[in-house]
Amino acid sequence: MNKTSVKGFTLLEVMVASVILISSIAAISISYRGALIASQRADNNIQVSGVMPVIMAQVSEGLQQLDKGETKLFQNGVSWGVKYQWQAELIDFKSPPERFDPDEGDFIVDQARFRLWLVDLQVEKGSVQQTYQFNELSWLDEKR
Repeated sequence: MNKTSVKGFTLLEVMVASVILISSIAAISISYRGALIASQRADNNIQVSGVMPVIMAQVSEGLQQLDKGETKLFQNGVSWGVKYQWQAELIDFKSPPERFDPDEGDFIVDQARFRLWLVDLQVEKGSVQQTYQFNELSWLDEKR
């Protein structure tokens, strides 16, 4: 009698191969997800950094417009999809340096009109939140 040999994989071999394949797919998925999250966070950081000059200009303009003699100011808004909120506290209020008037032969001292502010700025884009603190100068018009 001829013994026929059956060629193929045993159940154990198929199960081991399946476990290896599923483990590889899971590891690749976890790595891809981590890379995707890091990429989105980096993109949000770049967008926040790119819009900062615009937000800084809006803070400066806001200080100039809102300055009605208060010692604390605040404002919030959205610029290019980036939410921001700032608050400013008056640090100093001074006049320009005295200057010599050659016609009168005397020094002229102007009224105080320059204000130095300490500004706290919070910006947010997606999961990225950043806080900045800086000084900003505003001035009162001579008409005020």
